[in-house]
This record gives sequence, structure tokens and C-alpha cells, in this order.
Amino acid sequence: MPTLTRMDQKTEPETEKDPETDPELEPEIPLAGGRITEGVVRVGDTVRRPVGPHSPFVHRLLRHLADTGSDAAPRLLGIDPRGREILSFQQGATVTEFRARDWSPAQISAAARLLRRLHDATAGTPVAGGEETVCHNDFSPLNVAFVDGLPVRAFDFDQAAPGPRTRDLAYAAWLWLLGADIAGPLDHQLALLRTFLDAYGPADERRRGRRAR
Repeated sequence: MPTLTRMDQKTEPETEKDPETDPELEPEIPLAGGRITEGVVRVGDTVRRPVGPHSPFVHRLLRHLADTGSDAAPRLLGIDPRGREILSFQQGATVTEFRARDWSPAQISAAARLLRRLHDATAGTPVAGGEETVCHNDFSPLNVAFVDGLPVRAFDFDQAAPGPRTRDLAYAAWLWLLGADIAGPLDHQLALLRTFLDAYGPADERRRGRRAR
């Protein structure tokens, strides 16, 4: 099993205090986890992340997920004085490297169910923009929080966009099971892939993305 790093674990020995960022002078703690966005820090019970061109859509998505009562993603709380987005801090652990053979069937199943929850929460809604659902598009082990060893929440939605379930499901399966340098014997990969697909849901649900254009 890969080494899990607590999301509140410091990656640098020193912390910074900035009165313009937080009036109570809470320290900024660089966070481990994720693999694209740099400059992500924890401040108290919040996470601060740089905004970018895709942020308006991400904010709309996070607000939608919050409105549905989903706990599968962080809550958007606002923008801080530095122009960074403020998100709720998600308790749990993260990984910074892994091998595909490290995952147990229970972890693979939990990951698939988490992705299904995200898809179901946006399927057929305005935020999907006429597409089947909203795809995370980077549903990697590096972008989820683990509690008791199981993936329970996703983060880093910077690549999210409307699209078919099948595209997101296929890429997620590759990221979790096949994309690492050491993925294990073929029969082991196939067994975990079957576990992943079965946990996500029935085949007819997965094929909804194959719509005629």
C-alpha cells in the first residue's frame, strides 16, 4: 500500500504569517497532494489556491455540488485578499507517489463509487452544459483524500469540464490501475479493472456517454 501523507502535514519546516491574508495571523502550511497546481496552502480550517482561467467554471461546479449536499468535494468559501480562492479543508491523507499494484480491491471500489457520486451529482444539470455530466478529468490517487485508508473526497478540479461518463471513467481507471510504471501482471490488472467497473455501476449506466452526435 502506498504511503499516505496527512493533508495537514507540513512539507516545509517553517511557516509564514501574513496579516493581509489572515487577520488572526494563522500560519500558511504548504500542502502535499495534487499534481498540477502549485502554491496550495492551508490556513486554519481553509485551503487557499491560486485562481486561473478555468476558475469560474470550477467555482460554479463546487457551488452546485454544495447545493446538492454532496460531501465529495471541498466547499468554495470565497476569495481572500490575495485573490486566491478559499476552500474548506478536507480532513484525510494523501499520496504523492504510488504503484498501481498497491491498491486493494476495497480502495479500488471506494474510488469508483466516489467518481460515480460526482458524476451523478452533475448528470443532466445546467452545470453539465448539455453534456451527460461533468468529468473531473484528473481523477487520480493524487487528487483524493483518504480516510481510514479509503478514498472519500476529491479535490483539484482544475481540469473539470462537461463530457461523457465513459471518458472520465476510462481515464480514471488508467490513472488508478494501468498508468503507473509498475502495474503488475495482466491478470491482476484485469481483476482490479473489473472491480473498478463493477463498483462504479451497471454497464448500461456507463454506456450513457455513447450518445449519437
